[in-house]
Amino acid sequence: MKKEVILIGAGKSIREGIEKGLWEKIKEKTIWSCNYAFMTMPYLPKRELFSDREFYLKNTNALQAISDEGVEIVARYQSHYEAVGSIIGYQTTRLPTGYKGKQALKTDGTPHIYTGEMSLVGTFALSLAIAEDYDVIYLLGYDFGPTSYEDEDTHYYQGKLDVWSAGMGKPKVYLDKDGKTLDTVTDFKVFTQEKDIQIFNVSLNSNIPFFTKISYETFFTKIKGDKDV
Repeated sequence: MKKEVILIGAGKSIREGIEKGLWEKIKEKTIWSCNYAFMTMPYLPKRELFSDREFYLKNTNALQAISDEGVEIVARYQSHYEAVGSIIGYQTTRLPTGYKGKQALKTDGTPHIYTGEMSLVGTFALSLAIAEDYDVIYLLGYDFGPTSYEDEDTHYYQGKLDVWSAGMGKPKVYLDKDGKTLDTVTDFKVFTQEKDIQIFNVSLNSNIPFFTKISYETFFTKIKGDKDV
């Protein structure tokens, strides 16, 4: 049986999935929440992942609460997390040359999980899933921002959660001065070398061009085990 995981990002494309019964359809699956996704779910994920120290500082109590409920808290390593005890910290690298794929946790010495230049939690989560030998990885909310400066609607929980975010409602985080997707989107390109791992981006309009994009209808069929899709 293939080892599958669903990574929940923050892109607004998730709204379509929620409208079509997302939470009910995936409730028996292995789910990793990135940043605030766990606050929008009707049940707890297997894991909660974050990259920014600021996120931790602003959500310490909430993170401890779900940790007490059995959720694994995983983050980019920082020394002050050592005193917390409930956080699994990984040393990371921003450099594509530092990407070790499936071998990241198996090499001698200190393992480094790839985060890309922007140190995004989405990149961190995907790299870790690959390192932990998942065969099929579904990316939800991996939109990498809007397509124009006029569109400030970036996150699916925007307007519903009053939370701190470095990129929510800020097109400039994802677009250059000409309104084109930043070159840092190529942070995700390193994952294309994993030929024996299926990575699906459940967002037909995602600005990340390196993965097979599928609709929510196709996603729901796949997780039910339809071999013809």
